[in-house]
Amino acid sequence: MNQNSQIQRDFGERKGIRRLTLKMRLSLLLFATAIPLIGMILMIIVMIRDYSASYNGIMENLKTANEYNITFKEEMEYSMYRVMIGLIDASKFDSGDIVEGETQYATVVKNPLSLIHSARYAFGRAIKRKPGSDGDIKIRGILSCLDSLEKAVSRMIGNSSKPGTYEENASIWENDIQGLCSMIQDYITQYTYYEMMNMEQLQKELEIHTRQMIGWFMALLGFVLLGGSVLSATITRSVTNPIHDLQRTAQRLGCGEFEARAGLCSLEEINDLARAFNKMSDEITDLMEKTRQEQKNLREAELKLHQEQINPHFLYNTLDSIVWMAEGGNNRQVVEMTTDLSDFFRTVLSGGKDFITIGEEETHIRSYLKIQKIRYEDILDYEISIEPALRERIVLKMILQPIVENALYHGIKNKRGGGRIVIRGYEDGEGVAFEIQDNGIGMDGRALRALQNKLVGMGGGVEAPKKGGFGLKNVAQRIRMYYGPGSEITAESERGVGTCIRVFLAGEPDADRKKS
Repeated sequence: MNQNSQIQRDFGERKGIRRLTLKMRLSLLLFATAIPLIGMILMIIVMIRDYSASYNGIMENLKTANEYNITFKEEMEYSMYRVMIGLIDASKFDSGDIVEGETQYATVVKNPLSLIHSARYAFGRAIKRKPGSDGDIKIRGILSCLDSLEKAVSRMIGNSSKPGTYEENASIWENDIQGLCSMIQDYITQYTYYEMMNMEQLQKELEIHTRQMIGWFMALLGFVLLGGSVLSATITRSVTNPIHDLQRTAQRLGCGEFEARAGLCSLEEINDLARAFNKMSDEITDLMEKTRQEQKNLREAELKLHQEQINPHFLYNTLDSIVWMAEGGNNRQVVEMTTDLSDFFRTVLSGGKDFITIGEEETHIRSYLKIQKIRYEDILDYEISIEPALRERIVLKMILQPIVENALYHGIKNKRGGGRIVIRGYEDGEGVAFEIQDNGIGMDGRALRALQNKLVGMGGGVEAPKKGGFGLKNVAQRIRMYYGPGSEITAESERGVGTCIRVFLAGEPDADRKKS
């Protein structure tokens, strides 16, 4: 009787074991490992989604702010100046903008009240901001200035229809219109600075969260491996080796060997688990690569944003010069300056390409200097000497013009009497060197050291432009990004003697970046 009971008990135990088949055991193992890891992956996806949404919001705010930073002050001051001197009938603004002239040189005088209403909507509603933040304070300052500006504009427009109000309008123009427009532009610049700081902080937070996620994932993976080891101990000897192989593969992945993948065996159930594990590893690797790529793209976007911030005063002043020369009957100079301006912006745009020939770069700076030569005939002289053998070589676009512009505006213009800029290009070993030398006011030792620190990347993160260093720092950053550490930009200067900026490009730029 006891023997029969023992047989029945053994049979029942074997029957219970048979209920837990190999497929069921491996399914349990897969369930125990996949759920936590998928949860971690979902957390990473949510983190990346939130980061992308925050980044896109900042970029939209910057785009809106920069549009008004470039055009608002010039258009407002031009419109109200025409009203002040009585060249237009302000009552026509009721129908919208006013077009002066019927030729291709016709000028559009913007409706100042429409400009104010558009700016108030953009800064009051279109731009998303956090209440109480630095950016919010600057936006509220802009809106307050817009309210005051609207009152001043309305007063001037009302006075324009009355005789004997020129002195009052001149006072409004000088004390209110110009002052408020300058304040608005300063507020926009400060708001842009704070938004750039927010973008930098966002990048730092992403790096911290990424490191935390990796730590949590490694800890979770270790826990999953421990549970998988306990479960795999109950599986028959025929599947022990494949399970151990899967365990060793997971350990390699946990140690940072992200190329490690599990091998397949003769058991399809284990193969399913191995395939799922490999897929998971691919997703983790892709997510980490995507994170690194987004960080790199963020940095490139910042540099391209700075690169595209072309000074609008150059365009406005050039167009004004063309108009005055045309009115004065200087047709030859009109044709020359218009052709030079066309060549200048053809290189700036260049079909969206980042790389052009040295010959095209030379044409670009020559067009720029020819335009400035016409405008500053008495104070500017220049010389361009680039070896003919270099003209077909490919280089990064717009690496010389910002330096030439700095030489003109911060060296020559601040010097009494005339000045001269010399641009040289020549082969230097296995690279190409450019020198931009001026005989302007130069810099003292302290200013020169500050500039040199910026050029070697010791000047900190994104910051507002100061005395031309912004353009030089942008050029230096782009050279390091595209040409590597072997290339450099250096500066030599002496107060009262002049400044020489030297750009050295070592070899060819990175192939992948060159294609882009």
